[in-house]
Amino acid sequence: MVKIVLTADHALMSDFSNLPLGSFFSCIPADNWASRAVFKIIAGKIHHKNGVAVFAPYALRKIEAGLVKKYGRKNVVLAHPDYLERFIDKNTEIVGVTVMDPFGLGPVSMSFTYGGQFTSYTKHMFLKLMNTIRGFKNYNFKLVVGGPGVWQFNYKEQYIDEFRIDHLVSGEVDHKIGEIFDNILNGTAPLKIHEKGCAPINMIPMIQGAVMEGMVETMRGCGRGCKFCEVTLRKPRYMDHDFIKKEIAVNVKAGKTDVHAHADDIFVYKLEDYKNMTPNSDAIRELFKEIMSVKGVKHSNPTHGTLAAAFYDPELVSDITRIVKGGPDHWIGIQTGLETGSTRLVNKIMPRKSKPFAPDEWREVVLSGMKVLNDNCWYPAMTAIVGLPEETPEDVWDTTTLIDQMEKVPNNHFIIAPLTFVPIGSLKGKKFFNMDDTLNEARFNFFYRCWRHITWEIETNMWSLYNANPGLKAIMSVIARTGSRYLLRKIENYGKDHGFAIKHMESEPIHIRV
Repeated sequence: MVKIVLTADHALMSDFSNLPLGSFFSCIPADNWASRAVFKIIAGKIHHKNGVAVFAPYALRKIEAGLVKKYGRKNVVLAHPDYLERFIDKNTEIVGVTVMDPFGLGPVSMSFTYGGQFTSYTKHMFLKLMNTIRGFKNYNFKLVVGGPGVWQFNYKEQYIDEFRIDHLVSGEVDHKIGEIFDNILNGTAPLKIHEKGCAPINMIPMIQGAVMEGMVETMRGCGRGCKFCEVTLRKPRYMDHDFIKKEIAVNVKAGKTDVHAHADDIFVYKLEDYKNMTPNSDAIRELFKEIMSVKGVKHSNPTHGTLAAAFYDPELVSDITRIVKGGPDHWIGIQTGLETGSTRLVNKIMPRKSKPFAPDEWREVVLSGMKVLNDNCWYPAMTAIVGLPEETPEDVWDTTTLIDQMEKVPNNHFIIAPLTFVPIGSLKGKKFFNMDDTLNEARFNFFYRCWRHITWEIETNMWSLYNANPGLKAIMSVIARTGSRYLLRKIENYGKDHGFAIKHMESEPIHIRV
């Protein structure tokens, strides 16, 4: 029927009811009835037309585009994972699967599953999909697995044979995917295919179908140089406005009127001053003006950005809010990294994260940057990491104290996700954080403080800022409140069982400079 069939598991193909930070629900445990009910309600159904996915992950759309260019539209299909039988037969030559967190080893999943003691939905759904595909292996197709989560097979190599995977593909390959698949088909490709280089900007293919959350890529790479991050290993490159607008039009045609402008740090878009990392503010303003000029677009928001840049240029943040039609009735979500409150660790593992400010100013950067975002109706979802190499209890207490200070910022709005260290980026080869072996009172209090704030945020702020159908909003609010309270109680009981006391700390006065 079709020469090449592409797909992804349900956790990657769901829009999670367009909830703010909804994709985090893919990392919750799949081991009990309550979490299964939550996932079923929130994840919803995958949109499709006769088994062909209407929306798909952005990375998979890029692979699809490269393959369509090589083999033609009729020979490539991006399929709904539940309808593979409509497309796979004896004429199928390659089945390609994209992965993000196939074994639940990602930082969020490791945190939500108590260090892997439970099974995240990312893992549960991936294994379910692979078992389905294994049922078709009486046909003679090549099974190819690729995407940002391929690194996890280095720790779970037994699954390569178990699922009869023929090739693992990693790196930026969308511009070379036709060549790679040719090599696979003629039998000259190795088991593990890794593209070390970065795709030249003029060779990156344009999406052919709509993307989850109306996402479009504005740039690749970063330049901040954080040692725990894969993105820092990639050279920064910038998409031009025409390319971005054409991809937006594809999403709008499918009904996506909100644009998620993806960048690993939107404030380094067309950056000119890499020494000090001062934003090219005019270029960023122009980018969002061009995005909003596309017919049918109602709103936009960046996916990721740094607190340091927001602190450095509050006027830029204010201008973006106005351009993308944000405001009290339409808050702008953004993911940003807190990572640690320890200036010692900032200097050691992410000294450029604070630029254009000094690493020793990081705590003030966090507090002031958050205030700038909140004042302009930006809702930051922050990450903080525990278990970093050479971390001391004092480092962890510094982070916990900073979270306490963040809660004292007037009218604060933020979510902070506690992450366990995963050895990627330039720290590849270091040990995973082991919850049972290395949890101490400082780390326990870190986890507790993060979840206490999440619970408080859900109780007081989050749902008042979320625009949705009132009925759905009420249901989601009840589910989130019940779930967050349950998790907080579990953490409290865990601490009691292990003799960890919840410390009520007298944090230092906050210093905000805006």
